[in-house]
Amino acid sequence: MADQDVLLVERRGETDWVTLNRPERLNALNQPLSDALLAYFEARRRDTECRVIVLTGAGRAFSSGADLKAGGQPDRLRDGPNGDWMLRDTLKAMRACPQPIIALVQGAAAGGGLAIALAADVIVAGASAAFHPAFIKIGLSGSELAVSWRLQRTMGISRTREMLLTGEPMNAEEAHRVGLVSKVIPDAGLAAEGERLAAAMLKAGPDALRISKRTFDATLEGMSFDAALELEERGQIQMIRGRTAPVGMPAVK
Repeated sequence: MADQDVLLVERRGETDWVTLNRPERLNALNQPLSDALLAYFEARRRDTECRVIVLTGAGRAFSSGADLKAGGQPDRLRDGPNGDWMLRDTLKAMRACPQPIIALVQGAAAGGGLAIALAADVIVAGASAAFHPAFIKIGLSGSELAVSWRLQRTMGISRTREMLLTGEPMNAEEAHRVGLVSKVIPDAGLAAEGERLAAAMLKAGPDALRISKRTFDATLEGMSFDAALELEERGQIQMIRGRTAPVGMPAVK
């Protein structure tokens, strides 16, 4: 498969459908796929035509994580011994881009694939989904790529640390029970649910999704209640002013 085909991007109106496309390797992350993901998400920061991103994996898995069988091959991940710099930059770019990201997860979301799913704003699980930290089972520490940061805020300390210290996967139903995913549906319905969610989000005003995502992330960092009130109020003021700008005058940005 050509390098340019490892990531498929289809723009449908104001929504990008982005597909990890190495199904023969369960969408494992090699260097070409990592390069493509980083380039795609970094380019979205100033993309005003795309307002929502739906992220999927081709075939029977979302992503099995780093391609450990690519060792010694030209397309192997190059950062490994020096740190996951490229994957870290990709996760940062996913959070920095203004578009909300909907991850549709079927099959395995393991290791780096789990980290990518967790960097989305909304995760919808197919019935076959399995969320697998994997790190400790391949001789690494129990967490990397900020997986522990996200999971401890989602599931609580005890359940997260049990998962990361044992490396045991979590199935779709438990992921829903602990709040890791918003819902579980049959795998065959994932695409339709992605379309429904994207359409619902696109009903928002032009700047509403961008301001909301930025505010959500800021308040998640642990700011005080008063600081959260102030930040959210400023976002609302920006939206109100944008809606009430006089005819012929640009909305306030």
